[in-house]
Amino acid sequence: MIFKCSGNAVNPSTVSYRSLGFGEAVTIKTQPYILQIKPGDFPRKFEIIADTFISECRIDDTVQGYADIPELATVDYPTFNELLNIHPNLAASLIEDYLYFELFYHLFQNPTNLQLVINNINNVYTEKDSIIITGDTYPFKYF
Repeated sequence: MIFKCSGNAVNPSTVSYRSLGFGEAVTIKTQPYILQIKPGDFPRKFEIIADTFISECRIDDTVQGYADIPELATVDYPTFNELLNIHPNLAASLIEDYLYFELFYHLFQNPTNLQLVINNINNVYTEKDSIIITGDTYPFKYF
């Protein structure tokens, strides 16, 4: 996993995310970030949550008679790891629309020497063999 803020590499252990008010405007200056995650970088606990989400989509879609996420039904509800390898754009879409908090929770647990806080997500996409997440951060300040 690679985390960069304004083009500079940042140790991910110094990053957290805004759990309350995520995506809301802030009055302090923000800086852009880019987070690059390769398939092997996803925490196993996150993959389990993503697999559970996909399984629940299958169950819900069967019960209601239509797919809330048609692309997921089209590829027959594979595991998240299979999505990463075979349908990475769909994996990116699931992260952006449904799973971003779970991902951030498992990537940025117990930061040490907290420096940056992720305020929002602007985009989630694939590039080569990675999921790329972009957005804005602000500096963590002790009050």
